[in-house]
This record gives sequence, C-alpha cells and structure tokens, in this order.
Amino acid sequence: MYSSKKWASYGFSFLALIITVLLSSDSAKAQLSAGSVTGIVRDASGSAIGDASVTLRNVDTTIEHKTVSNDAGNYVFLNLGPGKYALEATAPGFATKRVAEFILAVNQTASIDISLQVGSQSEVVTISAETEQLDVSTADLGTVIATKQVNDLPLNGRNFTQLLSLTPGVAPVSVAQNAMGGRAGGFGAPISVGSAFIFPAVNGQTNRSNFFLTDGLNNFGSFQSTYSVPADCRRHTRVQGRFTHTDSAQFGSVLGGVVNVVTKSGTNEYHGTAWEYVRNTVFDARNPFIPASRGVTPFRQNQFGASFGGPVWIPKLYNGKNKTFFYFAYQGFRYTQNNDAVLKVPTAAQLAGDESSFPTQIYNPFTTRPDPANPGKFIRDPFPGNQIPSTLIDPRMVAFIQTVLPPAGPVLDGNGITPLIAPPITRLRTSTTSASTKTSAKKTPCFSGTVPPTVC
Repeated sequence: MYSSKKWASYGFSFLALIITVLLSSDSAKAQLSAGSVTGIVRDASGSAIGDASVTLRNVDTTIEHKTVSNDAGNYVFLNLGPGKYALEATAPGFATKRVAEFILAVNQTASIDISLQVGSQSEVVTISAETEQLDVSTADLGTVIATKQVNDLPLNGRNFTQLLSLTPGVAPVSVAQNAMGGRAGGFGAPISVGSAFIFPAVNGQTNRSNFFLTDGLNNFGSFQSTYSVPADCRRHTRVQGRFTHTDSAQFGSVLGGVVNVVTKSGTNEYHGTAWEYVRNTVFDARNPFIPASRGVTPFRQNQFGASFGGPVWIPKLYNGKNKTFFYFAYQGFRYTQNNDAVLKVPTAAQLAGDESSFPTQIYNPFTTRPDPANPGKFIRDPFPGNQIPSTLIDPRMVAFIQTVLPPAGPVLDGNGITPLIAPPITRLRTSTTSASTKTSAKKTPCFSGTVPPTVC
C-alpha cells in the first residue's frame, strides 16, 4: 500500500507539471503566434537617437509595453498578441511623437520608423499609421483572415477554411479521405454535416504538408479534420506560404503552409454578441429529378451562438480592469435534411409472407434434397403462389426490419411492384464552446470543446 505522503508527493508532482505546462505555453505562443513591432528612432536629419523612450499601448486593454532605443536608434517589442495598438516615442530635447492606432496581425513583424522633431517633451505630434504595416524583417508571405470576413462573407457553416483559397499559392485540393467515407467532416474526425470546408494545398505541396496552430500550440486535430473554434472566438487567422530556404526556425519541418489561428481575449469593456444563421425549405426550390408530387425536399439548418468578454470583476473582491480579462463563446449547430435518394423496402404484405408480387418463383430452402434424376444436383419445393407460411417467418427478424427501415410509401413506378419510401431523414446536433483568459500581457491558450455530433 502507498502511504499518504507518497500520494501527496505524486499530487505535488502532477500539480508542478500542470503549472510548468501553463507557464511554458505562453512562450510557445510567443514563438509561433505572437507578433512584434520594431523600427528606428531618428531625428529630422536622419541621425539615430539613442535612449529614446518608446511606449506601445494596446488600445483595447490599455496594457502598455515600454522599451528604450539602443545607440543605433533601434527598438523592438516582442511577444505581442494580435490587436489594435498605439505607439509613442520621446527623448530629451525632442517633442513627443505619437503614432495613431494600427492593427498588428498574428505572427506579424510590423516595422514603424519614428522621426522626432526638436522641441519640448510637452509638445505632442500625432501622425497616422499606414493602413498596412510593412514586414521588412522576414521573407514570409501570408494572408490574414479576420473575424469580420468570416462574419460578413457567405460561408456555409461559417468555417473560415473556405477563405484560405484567397491566399496566393493556395489551391482547394480535395482527396478521397477528406470526405471521410461519406460521413461528416474530414478524414480524421467529424464536423458538422452540411458545412463547407477545405484542406488547402499550398505552393504545390500536398494538403497533408501543412502545419496547423491554435494560439501558438500545435493543433494536429485540424490536420485530420478542421478547426472547431467558434468563429466569434477567433481574432485572426494567418496563412503563410513556405518557400524553399525561407522557412523560419519555429516552423521547421513544414513543406506546405502554416495556418495560424489566434483566439480573442477580453478587453476593458464588456462586449457580447448573439447571432443565428438560418437555412430552410422556404428558400429552396424543388429537386427536378424527383416526382413533382413530392414537393420541396424538407431542409432545416440553424447555426446560432453567443459570445461575451470583458474584465474580470468580482464585487468587493477583485477588479480586473487593465489587468485580467476573459472571453467566452458558444456555437450550436442543428441540421435536418431528407435524403433525395429513393429506397426499396418490403411492404407489410411481404413482411407477412405474401411474395406474390415478386416476378420469379421462390422456393423453400428447407426442402432441399438430391435430385434422383440428376445425380450431383439438388431440387427444392416451390412456395405455392409465392406464399411463405407464417411458421417459417422469424418474428424477431420482422421486428428488426421494421425498426431499421421506415414503412413503405406509395408505389411510384409503372409496374406496381416496387414500393418507394419517403426519403430518410438525417439529423445532427453539435455544440462547440471556447474560452480564454488573459492577465496583464499574458494570455492563457484558448480551450475549445466540441460535443461529438449526433447523427441519426
């Protein structure tokens, strides 16, 4: 038996392991998903200004990062989450220069040079940042997909991977495994039935050569299926193409592209959304390849959800404004569709043993015996009128068929032999929940859980 002290030591070891993983996850995120801002501080003549104070502020959370330029005037901010930032620089004998708000994307290195004018530090000169920040420090090529694009563009199922093909060098190649044998989703794990998605091929490589990340962590599950993080929980998605001899060290062993997703975190203001996307029979036309009497094939698809985030606030205990934030998102998906394919099923009379509508004679297998007139061959007695006695019908098998197959519908073909049933109905229910927290400048990785789709 183990002593209580030994069990306690195991517990402390396990707790230490969890803490180590949580602490190291931020560094992993910093290396793979975080952005950076760099530049040079100069005076009006173009000479470098050393020891200039440079402050970078997150507009949404008011969290500030401070640094000082070196003798060559260079400054750099590392490990920055995507978002909206403002930049300010000042030095003794020079007026303060402010760079208006600009957007920093996932894994982007923005280069912003600052020119200070001679004057009092109390003087403030504000300039507008460029719409697109140039990345002159790396050879990476990529495209950023923001939440607004996913919300505004018509995407069946709101799966952002449909937008990956807008990136130069990306082709929406699909292979047999992507269909998962006709089941929901990709070849590894199910996603919502009816939702569109792609597994892209980047720069001529196979679609199995890509690298998928979520908040800086390897998301290999997306390689096998697709991202399950709700659209409202994603801040930015960056698709980077990899070319020969230009790979960054942190993306080693990647032949294709890097799909890098960063989730949202809360801000100093409480914000929430509620939404629903609807598709149903009202908007559909009748399938021209089925009988007109069937009308429009019933179809219903409801995708809905909500999100909420802001500073952590516990009355009389804790005020997390400017310090601690949270973000939560939920997405539900309900799908019901009749299959247009018609199926043949036995009628109630056939299940009772009346096979008279069958065009050929059927025989009693229990009467099989050698044929005396033809040695080596066998004969059987026919069922008179193709009527099977009730004593030879297993009621358990009849019950099984009645459970598995729906009742036969009206006879639709010309010879009156083949009864056709109404199309079977496919129903799916799935739910996805994501949440993240952020303290000061550090953000814990977003966790996302999806209830396995229920298909019937």
